[in-house]
Amino acid sequence: MAAGIMIQGTMSNAGKSFLAAALCRIFNQDGFRTAPFKSQNMALNSYITGDGLEIGRAQAMQAEAAGTTPEAEMNPILLKPTSHMGSQVIVMGEVYGSMKAMDYYRRKPEFIPVIKEAYKRLESRYDVIVLEGAGSPAEINLRDNDIVNMGMAQMADVPVLLVGDIDRGGVFASLYGTVSLLRPEEKRRIKGLIINKFRGDAEILRPGLRMIEELLHIPVVGVIPMEEIDLDDEDSLSERLDCGYCGAELEHMVDIAVIRLPHISNFTDFNPLEQIPGVSLRYVDRTERLGTPDLVILPGTKNTMGDLSWLRESGLEAALLRLSEEKKTPVMGICGGYQMLGKQLYDPEGAEAAPGSVVRGMGLLAAETVFAPEKTRRRISGEMSRCAGPYKAAEGLKLEGYEIHMGATEMAGDGDCVWTIALSDGRRDGLMRRDGLVFGTYLHGIFDNDQWTELLVKALAAKKGVALESPVQSREAYRQQQYDKLADLVRRSLDMEQIYQIMGLGGNVEASEKPCPPVQKTWTAPEAIEARSMEIIQTEMPEGRWTAGELAVVKRCIHTSADFDYAENLYFSPGAVERALELFGGGTGFTIVTDTNMAASGINKTALKQLGGQVHCFMADPDVAAEAAERGVTRATVSMEHAARLSGPVVFTIGNAPTALIRLHEMIEAGQLHPDFIIAVPVGFVNVVESKELIVKGQVPCIVARGRKGGSNIAAAVCNGLMYQLTRRKSV
Repeated sequence: MAAGIMIQGTMSNAGKSFLAAALCRIFNQDGFRTAPFKSQNMALNSYITGDGLEIGRAQAMQAEAAGTTPEAEMNPILLKPTSHMGSQVIVMGEVYGSMKAMDYYRRKPEFIPVIKEAYKRLESRYDVIVLEGAGSPAEINLRDNDIVNMGMAQMADVPVLLVGDIDRGGVFASLYGTVSLLRPEEKRRIKGLIINKFRGDAEILRPGLRMIEELLHIPVVGVIPMEEIDLDDEDSLSERLDCGYCGAELEHMVDIAVIRLPHISNFTDFNPLEQIPGVSLRYVDRTERLGTPDLVILPGTKNTMGDLSWLRESGLEAALLRLSEEKKTPVMGICGGYQMLGKQLYDPEGAEAAPGSVVRGMGLLAAETVFAPEKTRRRISGEMSRCAGPYKAAEGLKLEGYEIHMGATEMAGDGDCVWTIALSDGRRDGLMRRDGLVFGTYLHGIFDNDQWTELLVKALAAKKGVALESPVQSREAYRQQQYDKLADLVRRSLDMEQIYQIMGLGGNVEASEKPCPPVQKTWTAPEAIEARSMEIIQTEMPEGRWTAGELAVVKRCIHTSADFDYAENLYFSPGAVERALELFGGGTGFTIVTDTNMAASGINKTALKQLGGQVHCFMADPDVAAEAAERGVTRATVSMEHAARLSGPVVFTIGNAPTALIRLHEMIEAGQLHPDFIIAVPVGFVNVVESKELIVKGQVPCIVARGRKGGSNIAAAVCNGLMYQLTRRKSV
């Protein structure tokens, strides 16, 4: 059974999603197969999984932070508000129907078996599950039918960390009030308090921490300082949507205005634009804030017809039409915004409005949209052609994204429009006016295509006479950088040893109570810190019989993990180190195949380059994900099969997935694979010990961390411990 920890908050936007993502990353870094879970999410920002199911964007983001693939089990119930009183209900990624708030509240118990089954499936495949609550657990009017806060904690039987937002003020009152309103059995589940978004001198806060601990008899496990970290937001409470003003400073920037529709959805589409130096991204909800931007974007919405009426009533439609006609300002629409750009919108079956509704569109595209009850949900790719205006340079580019919409849009008449995106399934998308000044698409995530975004922004800059400060950074690299930054912040701020103990994964409880030695401020240079660390390891090493090469690997693993069990657990087949050094130092090149991106990232790139090696991880390959889903097997299994096609010396380095080792063993036994070396150090419980023993008993040279311990960090450490011996880096 997986270990679990649940994050609940004293209010919405206290930092639950942020903290859950941080713990997902930390547990992954520490070698645990980790999954996020939120039983019920209410959000308009959603995500389409590889198998075409819809979940909350926050859980997809947390899964990415955990180094795993988003799936419907991570968010079994998603509510997408369509009005103040009702929502579309999505169950296990499929549309269940639309319900008024009271109807859904009464029927919530019907969904408990679905939630339990989803959680059970995750438990069977992961080591750690990070659960996230919603709103506050102290909503006493909703307590009886709770399936997302304490009700979920009870179903999963997990401890709870309660987080409060000090930036809004009243954090001690909100923590105290929340706990006081809980039932005794619910209070007992709260094992730690967390203060989030702190600014200022921690010494001033310390007396309050002591007092709240005395009042509630619950320890404060950390205070997280306010720090700028860019993660995908969950809903319209995002502070980024408050950026709406324009001014003289925008004269020297590319100014992009997104219309903040009342039911705006998937505004995470535009996050990549915010990271580009020289670009201002603004969200605008009134005419006086619009100004004269270089590009206007109409975003997705959960209520296209209603938001189109609001656009008219607010005067923004007239302002946009003037900009388009008089200033020749490019206008782009995505999903619901794309539908608004057309001439007419029809809803014959009442998918969004009253049956038979017809609404006039903005008329900027010669197109008509017909709504239908069935929702289109798929990840998709395509290629651009026949482009004009600011999109001209994107001719021939391949794009990837996903669709979430109800209805279809077709060209109306012989208008001056062309289809510009040929989709991989044979359909057409991307309707563009021939002058390139109006463009609509159903492709969410289009700005995640780095080259496409860079070319568009550069075209806008050139038209305005503005030079971009630097090239656009890879969106994927930027996200991974932010996850690592987040994990580092939370590691420094929370007592992770205490949290592991709360989860039942810690060591000796008394260890945290021992007096801490004073900080040695002389150890500041990285080389000096590493040398001193190795000296400490040497003095504390148990007696053992290793060759010099084996000892270097053992110490590197201990240095990485601070766990001396590796002095006993690491198994070296006869002549293993010598064989590895022969492969790495042969001068003909070699390939290291890992089962996680984390392991690949941890392998020293300088040493790798010096030795002429390369590292591959196939886990994020879309073909691997698609094949794994189709066959009902893990991506690790399919990854090993793809890696088997590689030529030259190949070292398989497995730090996370025992299924990868099992598949390697099967292919070796069948004569389908002849690996040169195997590093087998996955961590966990299910089939971990058994899969490692298959490798130990085989004939391939190997290094194995026997038992349950290991992880991506250990996989990288073994590789580095071997390579450093050849690059003459001091590792002992």
